[in-house]
Amino acid sequence: MKRSAANPPIPGLRLATAPLALALLAGGCASVPPAPTPGTEAAVAGVETLTGASRSFPKFSDIPNLPVDERPLAAWGEAAREVIADGEALASGGAEETWTLRGTEAFAAGALTASGPAAPTVSATASADAFAREVRKRATPPPPPVR
Repeated sequence: MKRSAANPPIPGLRLATAPLALALLAGGCASVPPAPTPGTEAAVAGVETLTGASRSFPKFSDIPNLPVDERPLAAWGEAAREVIADGEALASGGAEETWTLRGTEAFAAGALTASGPAAPTVSATASADAFAREVRKRATPPPPPVR
């Protein structure tokens, strides 16, 4: 049997070396803190003084009282119910059964009498034929020059 990287000499060698490989990889992740950069001592000292300083923190008693000139919470709910009721009334007013096509003939007749006499009609065919003749006349090439 031929030995290669695909066929290790010891069965299960890959399985046995996997934890060792993982340990070596994880060991590379551990690091030593870097040495301080020259010139950063002042910044570190400033941060330490800010974080170590005794400061007064806000208390719950510092929170202001609720405003008295605002709408009460119950009024917000009532206004929301009114908006919902108005929306439902609008939706029911535009329901399918309210839109019908009854009495259209009488409406059309009334619109025709209100619009007055009909305008004279111009034959579109005659004007189209005249335009086509004009275009053909302009598109005729000139006669060839005499030589």
